[in-house]
Amino acid sequence: MVWQITKSFLIFLLILTGFILILLLPREKEVVVFSVHHVETKYPFSFELYKERIDDFIHHFQTEKGFGTVERTGIPIKDEVKEMLGRSIKIVIPSFIISVSLGILFGVVRFYNRSRKLGKIQATLSWFFSSIPDFFLYIAIQYMFIKLIRVGFPHFNLYGSDQWYSFILPLCAVSLFPFIHMSNFTTAALENEMGQEYLRTVYAKGLDKTKALVHMLWNCWSTLLNQTQLVMLYILSSLPIIEKLSGYNGAGYQLLQSILENEEARALAYMLPFLGFMFAAMVLTQILKNVLVPKEARGM
Repeated sequence: MVWQITKSFLIFLLILTGFILILLLPREKEVVVFSVHHVETKYPFSFELYKERIDDFIHHFQTEKGFGTVERTGIPIKDEVKEMLGRSIKIVIPSFIISVSLGILFGVVRFYNRSRKLGKIQATLSWFFSSIPDFFLYIAIQYMFIKLIRVGFPHFNLYGSDQWYSFILPLCAVSLFPFIHMSNFTTAALENEMGQEYLRTVYAKGLDKTKALVHMLWNCWSTLLNQTQLVMLYILSSLPIIEKLSGYNGAGYQLLQSILENEEARALAYMLPFLGFMFAAMVLTQILKNVLVPKEARGM
């Protein structure tokens, strides 16, 4: 387990280094006006300019003794990140728990009903919602509520982060795709267990389908736990655009804004918690596999 966590930490450092190198790529544009009807925009790149941006980035941390302050407000960046991260945690943590737990449960139900009409309906719904981008679905939900409010549905704010319920719609939108992924993967993992020899032993002992299903699910734990990292990746990659669409002023929204506004130090400050969530998901997966999964199933 120690080696696995160490490997995850090295991957964490590699991704962080790659993000910084991409973040510091020259993005300033030059606009050349030849005439009223002839204007050209160029994005010049040279290794000298790239090196200069890297040197300026390092110099910023040396002079500021940290991330510094937000240019518009003068607030320390670390204080702003702490406030915005508190809002985003309301989405990230619950969506992760919902996607993993309910996703596995729904996948088990789908597998149990796979030969029934209900199972075919569940499979169709899973295919339908998994083929729709989450941001498009969120826009459709917003539009639906706007129409409902106009015809008498109780009014509530669809945008912003000031109300106690502001995180609920973004939470639902962010959770949908990882929930369906976890459900589909659980069903597929259980179907792969159907041909295993131990099932014959289970049925020979006179155990019913429910107890056999419990045995199958237990043997799938290692495979299912590996998907928790991908679930967290889905959530974090969707968070910035969903927060942008909902006007939810959280860490994902500010990460997107800082990248677009070329605020490298601020962007790095918001990116670190995202990578921390991924690293925590990797470590949690390894701990749970070490505790719950037999050594034989882990190949030890």
